[in-house]
Amino acid sequence: MQSGDKPPTRFVVLGGYLGAGKTTLAAALGKELRSKHGKSVAIITNDQGNVLVDTEYMKDAGFDVKDVLGGCFCANFGEFVKNARSLVAMGRPDVIIAEPIGTSTAILGSVVAPLRSMYPDEFQVAPFFVVVDGTRAAETLKRPEGFGLGGGKLIPSHQVREAEYVLLSKVDRLSEQEVQEAEGLISREVSDAEVIPCSALARRNMDRIVEIILSGRVSTKEPQEVDQRMFAVEKASMGWFNAHARLVAEGRLDINQFVTALMRRVATDFPPETIGHVKVMLTSPTASAKMSLVEDRMQVDGLKGGRYFTGEGKLVLNARVSAAPNDLRRSFEKAISETAMETGAQVLEMGEACFTPKPEAPSLFMK
Repeated sequence: MQSGDKPPTRFVVLGGYLGAGKTTLAAALGKELRSKHGKSVAIITNDQGNVLVDTEYMKDAGFDVKDVLGGCFCANFGEFVKNARSLVAMGRPDVIIAEPIGTSTAILGSVVAPLRSMYPDEFQVAPFFVVVDGTRAAETLKRPEGFGLGGGKLIPSHQVREAEYVLLSKVDRLSEQEVQEAEGLISREVSDAEVIPCSALARRNMDRIVEIILSGRVSTKEPQEVDQRMFAVEKASMGWFNAHARLVAEGRLDINQFVTALMRRVATDFPPETIGHVKVMLTSPTASAKMSLVEDRMQVDGLKGGRYFTGEGKLVLNARVSAAPNDLRRSFEKAISETAMETGAQVLEMGEACFTPKPEAPSLFMK
């Protein structure tokens, strides 16, 4: 038991592939826990880069946030635990929600199991949730044939098979028949996991997920050890571009117009199947907007305040695209510059990083 006889902090790990809707769902669950149940919630975000849209988005939503940068939770488990303890020391949250990188693998054995086994007096670890985009369920479960042929990916199908609960997201975009088909497909593939169709936008089954979070149910699934080298080719095919900049409006800047125009330029520069996930967030003292792009589908994830701002704003962009890093850099620099010119803004003090992530190995693996 922690000092002052406070019970262990409830800990939720929310995994899933790029663009599945993890961040939007995590924010929605946090707000639900806070507004309807009076629970304090903190967030841990994760990325290979050094400036995260997710972190800015969660701070904008009013949560205490820590991030693990420069690699997956699995390869930085010590830093992960340090940040969790820091959040407890800062505000003693009732619930911590942690969201690993979308290309993470072996999270059950390298994060969930060690956390539940090594720190039972500090953290009570909920069953492992994996988020699957309901509009791409069949694609998520499709595995490549020999030598990577026949389409499909190893990483998302592996992630789903680690789940104790599969959260089938974005079902507001599907008919009931399509929801049932996707649910059945996942249940056949992961028979030991419960599938919950949900929508952060339509609030579908949010109360059901919250009930699990607030219950005494804990993670018990036994991890299966895998050779991380099998995922190396997929991870190496993805280029990562991160940028942050100070934006100065020459007059009144339409914040929604800016992020939409920027995303449209990106969508026309790359084939849809190469776009894993692109996120952009523009914030100012009076307004903010977050938008995401997966393949050829754009989505507004959050709007706050008015539509316009004057003076200075902050732009943060994270992109995961199957393309050479130098090609990404040229394309995004051009898209940002042209969008600023079109909407009447100046881009100042832009910092950026573009790279292909290096192979990672878990800090530890525990069954």
